[in-house]
This record gives sequence, structure tokens and C-alpha cells, in this order.
Amino acid sequence: NSNPQARISVKLVSEAGVGVVASGVVKGHADHVLISGHDGGTGASRWTGIKNAGLPWELGLAETHQTLVANGLRGRAVLQTDGQLKTGRDVAVACLLGAEEFGFSTAPLITLGCIMMRKCHTNTCPVGIATQDPVLREKFAGEPEHVINFFFMLAEELREIMAQLGLRTINEMVGRSDMLEVDPEVVKSNEKLENIDLSLILKPAAEIRPGAAQYCVEKQDHGLDMALDNKLIALSRPALEKEVRVFVETPIKNTNRAVGTTLSHEVTKRYHMKGLDPGTIHVKLTGSAGQSFGAFLCPGITLELEGDSNDYVGKGLSGGKIVVYPPRNSTFSAEDNIVIGNVALYGATKGEAYFNGMAAERFCVRNSGARTVVEGIGDHGCEYMTGGTVVILGKTGRNFAAGMSGGIAYVYDVDGTFSARCNNELVDLYHVEEEDDVTTLKMMIEQHRLHTESVLAKDILSKFDTLLPKFVKVYPRDYKRVLEEMKAEKAAARPTKEPKVANGVSVTTKKIQTEKSSSRPTRVANAKKYRGFVTYEREGVSYRDPNERVKDWNEVAIESVPGPLLNTQSARCMDCGTPFCHQESSGAGCPLGNKIPEFNELVHQNRWREALDRLLETNNFPEFTGRVCPAPCEGSCVLGIIENPVSIKSIECSIIDKGFEEGWMVPRPPLQRT
Repeated sequence: NSNPQARISVKLVSEAGVGVVASGVVKGHADHVLISGHDGGTGASRWTGIKNAGLPWELGLAETHQTLVANGLRGRAVLQTDGQLKTGRDVAVACLLGAEEFGFSTAPLITLGCIMMRKCHTNTCPVGIATQDPVLREKFAGEPEHVINFFFMLAEELREIMAQLGLRTINEMVGRSDMLEVDPEVVKSNEKLENIDLSLILKPAAEIRPGAAQYCVEKQDHGLDMALDNKLIALSRPALEKEVRVFVETPIKNTNRAVGTTLSHEVTKRYHMKGLDPGTIHVKLTGSAGQSFGAFLCPGITLELEGDSNDYVGKGLSGGKIVVYPPRNSTFSAEDNIVIGNVALYGATKGEAYFNGMAAERFCVRNSGARTVVEGIGDHGCEYMTGGTVVILGKTGRNFAAGMSGGIAYVYDVDGTFSARCNNELVDLYHVEEEDDVTTLKMMIEQHRLHTESVLAKDILSKFDTLLPKFVKVYPRDYKRVLEEMKAEKAAARPTKEPKVANGVSVTTKKIQTEKSSSRPTRVANAKKYRGFVTYEREGVSYRDPNERVKDWNEVAIESVPGPLLNTQSARCMDCGTPFCHQESSGAGCPLGNKIPEFNELVHQNRWREALDRLLETNNFPEFTGRVCPAPCEGSCVLGIIENPVSIKSIECSIIDKGFEEGWMVPRPPLQRT
């Protein structure tokens, strides 16, 4: 309802049985189904998800396409796949197995400079892509043209493959798995492939149900043409086009869900976040409203409901006004009866709401800016609230204000038991004494009376000064601290002296800040690993003076001893998600496959014995090889892409020197000589 042109997309992990799940999703009117392979995953994903979740996209995609075709559902949804698609051939295979859309994430990121650090969640991306750190963002060297060129070349490769197959369009290609076959040469080259049967994957879906659609040919029917909002939009046309005030009156029933949401979409589409002037569109409704009444209501729209409503009233309220009160001819007491359901004003960001009656549970959960008045609520009120103002003119349920970190609530503590129902973990309770609080409270109750004609509000206002001591202010501690700091900063920013005047011209003086030195330390007492590669500079192997060292047989280099230097230099190791320093197979890293990131971390933690054990796992004679090696590990260090690499060689030499110094290097003869 909030955007009728948007597609409803559902992402499913490629695994056995995903076809049945996809069928249910399409029957549930999803417009778009994404089958995600096991190879994908952002750098912020857990290793368990990256390494162990899901199967190759080819398996899930083929099963999903065949199942949807067999059930006559393929024509109602777009099928997409992703998971390390890199080439035009990958796209061609995916299309022949049944996909018509293809997702790319890793490959385009790499064209922009991503180095697969897998540190997206730590704000330390060394190439400035997944970070808000201004120092690291300056290192971003990507250009839009890099991505454009990648996709142009990928499309050209796909075009060549399509030409070889005699196909002109993607739609002709979708589901043509009969054009795929097993490569016998690949099977012969690997005996493990002899017993693998791909016949079910390569079975054309057209043979399962001849004549059925092989790609999306029709839109899902979401039933939006039956929505009450269509009538409201038509009647509100003068306001939408010319900003003329309109008043609409119509009945409502509980099958009318998300009333006002599509109308808000039309307003936002034309006037963006600003919306219309307050009260431009006033809709008076009578009856029992369905779920999500007034969801995402935007500025300029007022929904007035005479009756009651189901759950999620004002969900995501975004600047509009909602008024709910019982029928005028009702004989019951409004403040003792529920007029709206659970989870009202969930995630509201702006706007006003007035409820002449009680709300059910979880009222104003995650409210971050709306102002509202209600005459009683159930359990878990104002949970995780971060902003806005709430006035409750009646009893609350238990666990009020759990996780509340912002905003203010004023509660009318009728029987003096509110403190027992309030969760005091993050909030403090105060009497309403400050002038601003008294003014705000009285004004909101007055607005509540004007909009709803509440008997309770009239009664409280008539005896306001007498009843004021019964009101409790719920004030989050962090919110209070931030407001006080802002007040202090504002006071400090005010000029304390009159500006100097010289020759009739006002003169202001300003202190000039000296530029900080850009040099970074190479050794500190307690180096921090987090952002170590940004904070500290490299200091590698230092050599003795040639005039001195040619006269003896001692070590050529100055030996690095455990201490601040090595602790700092090992902190520069970025703990890469895909390191190259230790890869012997690539031909770029350590020829022995030393576990460099691991012993770097152990040295940083001052666990020298474990670092020695880790070094000896792959290197029998580090006292020799560590000194004569030209250190290709440093040349392949990922940090070297943006600045000086980690000083791996000096760390390795220090580990073995420490081993001899501590007596950890002892002979270990074999039990039987070979």
C-alpha cells in the first residue's frame, strides 16, 4: 500500500526443497523470488553463514524453476539468482536454468577497489568502501566508470554466447536447459565426478508441463484496486493537484486495511517529505477499521475515526494526524474500554495521535518522534522508545519503558502504583514541576479534548492544578544527559564580550589552530589492534652501520627485542578475511605457507611461546630461512595496497630469537632413526 509500484521480493537460500517454498511464496503474491547461492555473503556475515549455509545456486534455481512451471506459477513472478556471478558465462548458465534476473555484488565491489577484507562490520575497510571513517574514505579510488565497464564487458560476453546459441533475447533463453550438457572431458579428468548425475537439473521444465509460461508474463493481483484508498484519492484530487483543503466522509469496515497509506503515497510522490499543510486532507470515517489504520500517514492528512480499530494503528506515522474516539451515541465510559488494538504507533517518527479510550499492549514501541495522548494502555508501553512525547491519562500495564532511551512520557498515576509497573533500568521518575513540562502536558491534554471531546480530559483540565502532583514524568537517563550537554554547549557558544570596534568596523578575533603533525608513531606502550594499520607507521628491519658490521661476524641487522616496537608493529596486521601473505599456492606469499596472521596476533598478545609453536608448524629452521628469505610475504601483504606493508620479517626473526633466548629450542631426535 505504501508504494503500489514496488515489487514484493522474497529471498530464499538455495537448498533441497526450496522449490516448494518458492511455490508458497508465489501463491502468497510475491512479485519477485531470489534464489541465493552459498557462495555469496557480505563481509559482515558470520563465517558460519559464509562457509556452511546453503547450496550452489544452480541446484536451487533449477528446482525452483521446474517446480513453479509444474504448478503453473512461473508466469506470475520474476525469478532471480545470485551468489558469486562473475562472467557472462555464469549469467548464461543461470538464464538457461530458469532465471531472468541476476544479482551482482562482490564483482562490482571489486571493480571499485574492494579487497575482500571481510571487515565491513568494523568500520575499518582499508580501501574506504564500507566505512564512515574520514581517514579511510580518502583512500577510496573507485569510479562509476569502473562498474560500467565491467557490466559492458560482461554483457558483451553474454551476447557472444547468445549468438552462438542462436538466441536473440533473454526471454527466449530462460529455462532452455536442453542447451546445457555435461562436459565429458571434465568428468574424465576427475574420478570423483563419475557417479554424479545431473540429469534432473538439466531436465527442461517445458517437458514437465508443456505450454506453461517459462518466465514472468503477468503481474500479481494484490487486490489494491479494492482498497478504500482509491476512493479517498479520487475525492482528494483537488488537494493533491492544487493543495485545496478537502473534507471526506465515508464509512469503514474491518476489511479495509492500511487506510490512508496509499493516499500518503500519492502526497509524498508529489510533495516529498514536506507533504501538505496541516489539515489539507481531512478524512472522517465511521465504523471499525482494519489493521494498520493510518500506517505511514504523511504530513497534511488527518484521519478521524468514530468507532474503533484493530492492531498497528499509526504504524510508522510520518507526520499525519490520527484521531480515534468511540461512537458519539455510545453509553459506555470511553476511558475504561479499549478503542485500538496492539502495537499502535510502532516506529512512528513524526505526527500526532489522540485516542479517546484505552490502547492494548505494546503502545508506542520504538516511537521516535510522534506526540500522542491515550487514556490507558496494556503491557510493554513505550518499549524501545527513542523520541517523541506520550501522555497517558490512565493506568499502564507492566514493563512500561523497557529499553526506553529517548523521548518523554507523562503518566497520570491514578492509584499510585505506576512505579511498580515501570521498568526503571534506563529511566528515572520525576514529578512534573518544571514550567516547560507543565505547559507541554496541559497543551497536549487540551488538544486531546478538542479533537476527541474526551470527558476524562475535560475533568482533568478542570482540576489541573489539583491533579498535577499525580502525574509522573518518565525521563530516560541518557536522553536527559544529552539534553543537558546540548544546553551547556549552547550556553558556552554565546558571546561573553561585546565585539571590538576599530574605526567604526566590528572586529572579531579567532584562534588559529595549528595543524597537527601527520607523522604516526612506530612504537607505543600499549598498541591497539583496532585501526592499528591507520594509527601506526611501519618500522621494519634496521641494519647496523656498514663500517662497523664488516669488521665482525655478528648479525647484520639490529635485533628486534620484545617490547613496544614489536607490539606496535604486530598491531598493524589487519587480520584479513582473505590474506595472501601466507599463501604458498598462489606463488605470491610465503613459499612455506607460514601462518603469518596467526603468529602476528600471538606476538601482539605477548604469547611468545604459542607464536613459536605456530611458526614451527610450517618451518623447521626459521633461524636460517627467516634471515635469508627475501620476504615475498611482505610484497603480498594486503596492507601494501594502500601503504607500507606489515614488517613480517622482523616479527618472524624476533620469534625464533626469543625461542633460543628462553631455551625453548631443544633437540627433538626421532624415536627411530631413518
